[in-house]
Amino acid sequence: MEPDVANREQSLAGEPGRRERNKLQKRARIVMAARDLFQRHGFAETTTQQIAATADIGTGTLFLYAHSKEDLLIMVFKDEMLATVRAIYAGLSPHATTVERLMSVFDRMADYHATDADLSRILLKELVIPSSPERTSDIAELMDAILDGLTAVLGDDPLISQRDAALTARSAFALYYFALISWLGSGFDRNWCMRMLREQLSLLLREGAGK
Repeated sequence: MEPDVANREQSLAGEPGRRERNKLQKRARIVMAARDLFQRHGFAETTTQQIAATADIGTGTLFLYAHSKEDLLIMVFKDEMLATVRAIYAGLSPHATTVERLMSVFDRMADYHATDADLSRILLKELVIPSSPERTSDIAELMDAILDGLTAVLGDDPLISQRDAALTARSAFALYYFALISWLGSGFDRNWCMRMLREQLSLLLREGAGK
């Protein structure tokens, strides 16, 4: 079978063709290289040339996937965090209270950031105001996964209407994000920030249940 015909048939069958597989493999190598170099040398000391060389591609090819080192950081974060949140939601106890389940989610997200707090501080700056459509798209994909999971957790609570679950999920995440910034950006103690977060979530859900 001719290569182009095979690729077309794979596409029609819903499977990626050879060209798409090559792109995905290169992207995976880039993300792996960036992750390793950021962790070993730090964000500031790592260059795009080093990432390209480690991924065994040319610098020009690298910039087809990411326009800057900051874009690469977002790519690494998105891939890791998507895997993290999916594992978190899959492992939540169905017997815990809603606040306990939310805190389990947020505690494990904070654990992820604690593995490299310095890199996470740089990341938080990049997340606040995305500077490219690609970066915005990556962040939106991750936020959809996080908010969908939080909405499902809240939707299981009989005291919260399905109509309010999505809005409450956004409010809960906003409280978590403020706690994260207070810890990583302002130097507050993590345990204190998470205790405040638990109290805020309890108040949020109590007010929501009282509607």
